[in-house]
Amino acid sequence: MAFPEVVTRQGWLAARKRLLATEKEHTRSRDALNAERRRLPMVRIDKEYVFEGPEGNVTLAGLFGEREIVSGDTTTAEVPGLSCFLRDGDDIFHTYSTYARGTDSLGGTYSLLDLTALGRQEDWEEPKGRAPRLHGPDPTFTD
Repeated sequence: MAFPEVVTRQGWLAARKRLLATEKEHTRSRDALNAERRRLPMVRIDKEYVFEGPEGNVTLAGLFGEREIVSGDTTTAEVPGLSCFLRDGDDIFHTYSTYARGTDSLGGTYSLLDLTALGRQEDWEEPKGRAPRLHGPDPTFTD
């Protein structure tokens, strides 16, 4: 097995600082990509989708909470994927989909919110004024 090189604490700190600059650049790039994703147009869902659940049939609208939903999906080739929808009153819109390698970075609440049309709803996000802030920065949404 080939482990990483062993260095002094000072050598490790220098290498970590170099990596930190790259990580920050990647974060800024990811933020720009997420903003571009939120600017995607959306399409109204006119078809009445019905799903069979443990408590019987439920429509797509019935799967929603107040406004937004992220729904797991698969293509006909059984490739894992994810689709995002936005509800505005009685209207439901398809806002984003990704499949296969596009799901690699999914792992936590924030990475899922970054795929949605309304995002995290944090002050620094673009585009500005997309939605009223419904909660604080607490990822448990308890505040």
